[in-house]
Formats: sequence, structure tokens, C-alpha cells
Amino acid sequence: MNINILLPYKEQFDSLNSGAVSILVKDQIKYSKYRDNIKVFGIGHSKFKNFISLPKSKYLRNFSYVRNFANLINDKQSLIEIHNRPQYFHYLHKKLKDNKYVLYFHNNPLELNGSKSIDERKYILKNNKIVIFLSEWIKNKFFTDIDPNNYFNFKVIYPGSSKLKKLPNKKNIIFFSGKLNSAKGYDLFCEATKIFLKKNPNWKIIAAGSESRRKISVYKHVHELGQIKHSEVLNYIKKSKITVAPSMWEEPLGRLPIESASMGSVCVSSSYGGLMESNKYGFIIKNININKIYKALIKLSNHKIYQKYQKKAFNNFSFLNSDKIHEIDLIRSSIIEQNNSLNKTLKILHISNFNDNANGRLFYSTQRKINNGFIKIKCDILPFDEKLFLRNNLSFFKKKELNKKILQLVFNYSPDLIILGHIDTIEESTFIEIKKYNSKIKIIRIYIDSISKEFITQNNKILFNNINHIDQVFITSKPNKFLCKYNNKFSFIPNMTDKNIDTLKNFDNKSYEYDLFFALSHGQNRGKFKIGVTDERDFFLKKLYNKTSFLKKYFISTDYNTPLWGNNYYNILSKCQMALNLSRGSYQDFYSSDRIASLFGNGLLVFLEKKTKFDKFFLKNEAVFFKNIDELVTKLKYFKNNKAKSSLIAKNGYNKYHKYFSSDVVCSYILKKINLIKTKRKFIWENI
Repeated sequence: MNINILLPYKEQFDSLNSGAVSILVKDQIKYSKYRDNIKVFGIGHSKFKNFISLPKSKYLRNFSYVRNFANLINDKQSLIEIHNRPQYFHYLHKKLKDNKYVLYFHNNPLELNGSKSIDERKYILKNNKIVIFLSEWIKNKFFTDIDPNNYFNFKVIYPGSSKLKKLPNKKNIIFFSGKLNSAKGYDLFCEATKIFLKKNPNWKIIAAGSESRRKISVYKHVHELGQIKHSEVLNYIKKSKITVAPSMWEEPLGRLPIESASMGSVCVSSSYGGLMESNKYGFIIKNININKIYKALIKLSNHKIYQKYQKKAFNNFSFLNSDKIHEIDLIRSSIIEQNNSLNKTLKILHISNFNDNANGRLFYSTQRKINNGFIKIKCDILPFDEKLFLRNNLSFFKKKELNKKILQLVFNYSPDLIILGHIDTIEESTFIEIKKYNSKIKIIRIYIDSISKEFITQNNKILFNNINHIDQVFITSKPNKFLCKYNNKFSFIPNMTDKNIDTLKNFDNKSYEYDLFFALSHGQNRGKFKIGVTDERDFFLKKLYNKTSFLKKYFISTDYNTPLWGNNYYNILSKCQMALNLSRGSYQDFYSSDRIASLFGNGLLVFLEKKTKFDKFFLKNEAVFFKNIDELVTKLKYFKNNKAKSSLIAKNGYNKYHKYFSSDVVCSYILKKINLIKTKRKFIWENI
């Protein structure tokens, strides 16, 4: 993907007359990993091999300039980076809609054509992949009367400089660089240094820059270099003890303080505009005037005071050129990856409750198996624990903060797929912004609770949350008639097993401490049963318990053993021969809690109710089915006394489950269903 950089009209890209934009772009070419893909468009000539000179025009110069640029761009997949000219963007976006755009602001947006009005700035935010500001001050000006919390595609990236490895030897030089006018405070600089030299005649005063409409008289004590190369400016900063940036206008940023700190010079600056951001550890003067500059210079002429400022600025330097260009390259990578989707690793953002507060006791949760499954099929997955974020965020607006966080994750990670668990906190505006950012991002929900009518009403908030913005909902039940009306948005997936988690092979055991295992699961997030909660399974278990005195049983339920979690659960499971799988709800078609995966997945002989219709998946030599409690009791007695046959069926069920219902298989089906991969693999539940 080509990166086409458009300079402002009149911006010189040569070594002598480079402005702030050209200096930044040159640094990008030097440090960017994409430098071979970069083309720079501007006026004049340059030694840079990929510089393309645009023809000048006598009339409508800016319009002709940007039109000539548009006529040269025929690559619909190019990235166009526009510097400091929002009016260029408005024209190009209408002319070249298929390209991707990044707009840089170097100056106050409220003073630039194309970003003065609120509507213009909102249009910019809506239609640029990202808007980059060179300072917080510039960003704040841009968001005048606009709430930045409603947007996510903007970033502050300061210009950088290359830091010297060690402090150089300095000379008694006070250095000024910039336009020689009163807006830059050059007259203040000249007057203050004139007074300073009377007490410190061994110092030199040097200034670099020019002014075509100069109004300030020439001062004999100032050695004016005129317009010099940027590399020469850096050499003078390297020699100088003190640099001065006494701007009287709201300087959007100011490069001089950054370059001074990188070379061990102390910068004296005003506090206007963004200078306080770039001169973090220098000498800042509020309400700057001649006398205050003079006093600052006198103070810094004291060696001990000077060293204090110098070391602080040099040691705390945080504007490394390589770091800043790396930030820009990450943005470019994000945009490029969206367009180069073939043969690439799929990136998945998984937003759910990962039970981080459970201290590992739910390591076998479905959410973790989902992550493992996608990793096994060579996807990259970024988990985000929604519940943990809300729990740790004490703000009154924590839901709003959550949605902002999700948008930041989407922008920075640029996923191909977003998976939502059992959450309902994402606002519709967030879904809309995600699709604006990249309409190709797939959004799905994985829902593992019952869809029985007695539960569906209370869970509507989660199951149908923003259903119009979700591409597919995967449920662990066969979609019933009620769900079928949603244009086939609901698909069945089985509860998945994972060999990294379900590691037992109970069918190989020679003896068992318990014949039959059963566990209720309500309250797993709390670590204990919900007080006063019972369901139809409790009544079934009481009857079964009384009818099976011949069995050694380990029941986890309201009337029997308390819940076990983590490795304790697996320790008990390892001691059991058979397991009963019962799930709540009147609607049972293919439904089970995720407990079924640990029963089959660890090699127990699993007993299933026929009404679940799991006999569509499992043969009689892979699981045991029963119609009622009496048939169940009969079959339990038979398999207790026929351990060889029990072990054989358990092993067959184990092999079937791990072959067809493993995490990687289920995750492959999900990607196939939403058209993110093509595979000839057959899924045994696909056409049922």
C-alpha cells in the first residue's frame, strides 16, 4: 500500500528552506519502516528519490495544487497523509473516496480553512482514519464546542528529535531560531540579550532565520546567520548553552525546546500555546517581557543553576524521534492491515467476563476455551475483561468510560472480529463508531445460557442487546422458531472441550472412589450457591438418590455437597466413573450447560436425557440415553457392574467429543459461518 504525503502549498522540501512540516516528514522518511513506500508531493525540487514536484499555477494556486495531486493518484488502495491543510482533505475525500486518509494539524485548526466550523471538524473526524495533532493545545482547539469523548480516531503525537548519547561541551552562546519578527518575540530577545551582555561580555548572541517583511532593526550584538539548513541549526543548538523561544503569540508547539533538550541546551520560553508542553523541563516565563528574559539569562549564567536545568531536561527527554515515528508507523500498520486482509493472521477482540477476580478457580471456563481455540487455529486474540474494568472503575460515568475504552481498543488493535460474551453494557453509538472505523469488522455474540421461555425474558437484555448491529449470535441450543425470525442470525455451537484444560482420561482408571457424579453450576461467579435457589434438578436428584443406594455418589447440589471450583473440581471428577448431565429449562433441543464438556472431555461415562436430542450427535456406544428416572436407575446399575463396557463407551464418547467438539473445531466453524475463513472441514452439527 503506497503512502502519499501531500505537503502544504509553498512548503519547501529542500535542505535550506525546510519548514516545520518538511522537517517532520523528512524524519518520517529517515526512521519509518515504510520509507520505501512513501511518496512526497510538493513544490520545487528535492534530493529525495520519491519526491514528486507538482506544477505551479498563477491562479487559484491551492485549488490547482491539490487538483494536480489528485490527478496523479490512481491507486485506490493508497494511504493519503495531508499536513496542516484541512481544505485539501475536503476536496480529496470527495474526489478520491476509496483512499484512506490521515490528517495532521501543526497549527490552530480554528484558523485554518476547512476546520474553522464545527461541521467541518466533525466531517474531518468522521472521514479520516485518524486525525493527528502535534500538541494537546492544538487538539483542544480542534475540539472547541465538540465533545472528544464521542470520538476515538484522534491522537496527539509530538515531533521528535534525536538525543545525543552524552552531554556535549557547551560554549557561552545564547541562540535564537525562527522568524525574525515580534510574534516570535525576536525584538524581546534582542533587547534582553543586549542588557545581558553588559554584565556578561564573554557570551555570544546568535540568531538563525529570516523575515521577508522585517520591521525589527538589526542589533549589532546579535550575529544573524540568515536562513540556514536545519542540520546547521541543530549544530548551533548543540554548541549553545541557552536557547530562547520568547513567542508572543500562541505557539502551537515549538520545536526549539524539544531539540534543545535532546542536545543538552536549556531553553527559555514563554508559556503561550503549546510551548509548555514542549519545554517540559526548561525555563518557562509567564507574561514574558524583556526584563523577565534578562533575569532568566542571568540566573542560567550561574553554573550550578544551569547544570540543574540542563541535566533535568536532558535526562527526562521523552521526545525521541524513533519513538514518535514508531507511533505513526503503528497507525499506518493498522490502516494497511485492514486493506491487506488476505493470508494474514486474523485478529480477534474478545470482550467478556474472564473471571479475573476468581483467582484461577474458573480456569476451565468457556471464555478461556474460546481463546485457546482461536490461538490453536493461528489467530491472534486480545481478551478484555468487561466486568473487571467496571469493578475497578470508580467513576460515576464508568459505563461511558467502558465504551470509550472499547473504541480505543478497536482503533489500536484493529480487529477482524469482535466477540461479545454475556454483556449488555455496549451502547449503540459504540457499534456505529466501530462500523464507521471499519465496516468489515465482524461482530458476534457467544451465548451459553438456556433459551427456554422461562429464562429468555430475563435474559433478553443480553441476548438481544443491539441485535441489529451484530452479525451472528452463537448459542448452545438449537435455535427455536422464536429466534428463527431474526434472519438466521442465530446458530448452534456445542459446548467446547480443550485438551489443554480437560486432561483426564477416567476410562483408563482401574478403580473409582465414586460411581456417579453430578454438579449444579448456579453461582459459579460467586463461588457458592445462590441462597434460596432451587430448580427441577434438585427434586430429580432427591428421587434418584433414594433409588440408588447401591451407588457411591458425589452430588454437588443444594441438598448435598457444596460447590467445588478450580483444581478441587477436577480432583473429584478424576475419582468418578459415571456422570449425569442434567440442564435446566423446558426447551432442551441440543442444550446443555458447559458442564457437559468437562464430563465427556475427561472420559467419564455420560448419561443424557433423550429429550435433549443429543442422540443426533452421539451413538449408543458413545453415551447413555434415558427417558425417565426408572430407566436411568436401571442403566446405572448395569454399568456399575460392567466396568469394561462402561470404560469402552466412555472412551468412545471422549474421542468423539475431542474430535468434533474441541475448541479449535468450534472456533473454525465460527469463522467459516461469518465468512472470515474458507474451509472444507465438515461440522457434524452444521446441517441439523
